[in-house]
Amino acid sequence: MLSSKRKGFFFEASEFSYYGATATAFEPPLTVHEFMLLPASEEKQMLSIIEGMGSGKGKRRMVQGNCSLYPESRFICRGTIDSKKLKDPSYLSDKLKSEFQVNSEKNAVRLLHPDLGTEVDLENSFTRNILYCGSETEELSTLQNRLIEIGIYPRSMEIGSLSCLGGLIDYLNWKNITTPVLSVEIQGNFSHIFIVSQKGLLLAKKVGHGINSMIPMLQKELGLEDAEAAKKLLFSQTLDFEDIGQRLLRKLMHELQASTGFFEVQTGVSVTMCFAPIIPEGFGWILESLLGSLGVDTLEIDLAGWLEHQEILLSEEVASQVDGNRDFRFFTSLGKYSSRESNEDST
Repeated sequence: MLSSKRKGFFFEASEFSYYGATATAFEPPLTVHEFMLLPASEEKQMLSIIEGMGSGKGKRRMVQGNCSLYPESRFICRGTIDSKKLKDPSYLSDKLKSEFQVNSEKNAVRLLHPDLGTEVDLENSFTRNILYCGSETEELSTLQNRLIEIGIYPRSMEIGSLSCLGGLIDYLNWKNITTPVLSVEIQGNFSHIFIVSQKGLLLAKKVGHGINSMIPMLQKELGLEDAEAAKKLLFSQTLDFEDIGQRLLRKLMHELQASTGFFEVQTGVSVTMCFAPIIPEGFGWILESLLGSLGVDTLEIDLAGWLEHQEILLSEEVASQVDGNRDFRFFTSLGKYSSRESNEDST
């Protein structure tokens, strides 16, 4: 059970799970004393825990926390900027719409340095390569209101993909892993494909193939009468996916092979490892299928060592609860990152 007695509170909400942790501070150095991981189906238990943290006499108390979210409309696009065209007030909005199908009027957009992760101030500095990041304003507002409804006052809100990428780049530098790593976020209706190295984010792509795209394929494979029956079977965790797993992942695999193939042709460098920070519980077979089809190894996370490098300590109880590859993405929201060539903090 999480308590409100600790100074720092961290919360993550994604399509498949809820994370929470209390710590001695909001920034390293800190010690994590309590840890919560619940599947999204246990929302009532999550609400009960948050309510217990904010309980008190009189008016309901809010729990202040740093919040990491995964909005469905989020986007992370690697592109360029032409400094000669910046004087045109419509240049960036037109570029976002034509190249990435992002409407700047409906989305909150931030420009980040692809190597540092720091926000770019175009008036005082300039970099040709840039990351366009953000999400639909309406969805962000809905998520913020939801946090307040459940008793969390968001001290900060960030897109979890960004902190995860920052943490992964920092991890590769700390471990001195010089080869690029493929990172795949697999959600219900889509997947995000990233390639990162010690130098930063090298490739970013969003594709419309996720868990739900497997449902009609499973229905066809097994000759089921309707999609609902296929969905129940897919999430039942009773099927042996050794034989049909790769067929269900065929469309996603095509996108992954095309992305890694393009990267390797452009750079002459092979991608030899894969990391999957977002996969729902019971779908571990997806990673195994991806590794086999791509001919790569999984990136095994030394969470305890990396946390110590980040000056983040875990209590004995928390240390016994966490799993490196499963929980790494959440703990990246507790860290601080900087480039080896720069003193700028990245987020």
